[in-house]
Amino acid sequence: MTDYLKVVDLFSGPGGLSRGFEDARNSNYQFKTIVANDINEHAGDTYKANHKGTEFILGSIADEGTKKKIISAVKKKTGKSTVDLVIGGPPCKGFSLANKMTRDMDNPMNHLMFHFFEMVKRLNPAAFVMENVPGIVAMENGKVVELLINKFKKLGYKNADYMFLNAADYGAPQLRKRAFIVGSKSEIPIEDPAKTHGSNEDLKKDSSLLPYVTLIDAIDDLPTIRTGSITSRNDDYLPKSNPFQAEMRKKSDKVKDHVITKNTPLVIERIKTVPPGGNWEDIPRKLMQVDGKYSGIENAHSMIYKRLLKKEPAITITNFRKGMIIHPTQNRLFSVREAARIQTFPDDYIFKGGLSAKQQQVADAVPVMLARKVSESILKHLHQVIKVPHTR
Repeated sequence: MTDYLKVVDLFSGPGGLSRGFEDARNSNYQFKTIVANDINEHAGDTYKANHKGTEFILGSIADEGTKKKIISAVKKKTGKSTVDLVIGGPPCKGFSLANKMTRDMDNPMNHLMFHFFEMVKRLNPAAFVMENVPGIVAMENGKVVELLINKFKKLGYKNADYMFLNAADYGAPQLRKRAFIVGSKSEIPIEDPAKTHGSNEDLKKDSSLLPYVTLIDAIDDLPTIRTGSITSRNDDYLPKSNPFQAEMRKKSDKVKDHVITKNTPLVIERIKTVPPGGNWEDIPRKLMQVDGKYSGIENAHSMIYKRLLKKEPAITITNFRKGMIIHPTQNRLFSVREAARIQTFPDDYIFKGGLSAKQQQVADAVPVMLARKVSESILKHLHQVIKVPHTR
């Protein structure tokens, strides 16, 4: 008989954190998300399509009305106003190290983390997990994280602390670092998840590690999209060649969302000039200046027109369309499904909304495999410190 620990997911996005937490197992213990919330309607539609048993509340967590709806939904689901775990990732725009202009507490987006804290206070869970970009650790010279941890400790979460993790170390084909502020009512520390994968240098030091999953290992069973097209000619898989691909497609018999933004002939010509690992600096200036859009190209970010390397994990996947991130071997940008693979969403995961909405949802999500590893640590910890009632 399974013992379910009830979860509320705030700032849920399309559900990567929820999916990872629900995938974890510890003996007969398992997490079950009963209520989720996000302000984005398309992300909400995606969440509902993939988490059928979860009550989804659309609205801003900054609004008192939304907070009350979440608490009411919890009471409706459980008969009480508390849960075992609150998880979530407040929007990271103000915390990103790339956003140097607004990385301080004057940015109203940064105040959303205190609404997360308020919901933890009201729902009084046994534990919480707050995910964010690495920049939150450096924000205000570390004072923001220190303030948050101290606030959680005063609330009764005695072991509150943060983890600093890289998705590639846990089987994701992506070098994506994330901070997780965690805590429970116990004094027992919550252990960081043990790394399962590593670089060639890591493997020399620890033979128990598996090599990093490379970008090409993650996506080369997906059909080719011809230059100038927006999707492949069919939705049939190519033969799978490794365990990662087998895991991603085990519940899917056809390729879904393998679609890209249509590029102009000029953009395609630019893409063709970029070598593996290169970026906009490799594009002839005459091609960059044709339409006048890149008159200040010398100030552009190094990730603009970045062609990824096939035999390494991907860089952090932000909005891969706006950033013009280029496929390692084909002269085009990444498809929604390829980006979802990099974020370790299984192929049966359905994304809702238009193409732009799908691209943004995937880019903003928490890698599912990383979420699962954090979940396993939290689940192991809670198994030790709380008694979970049986749930039907």
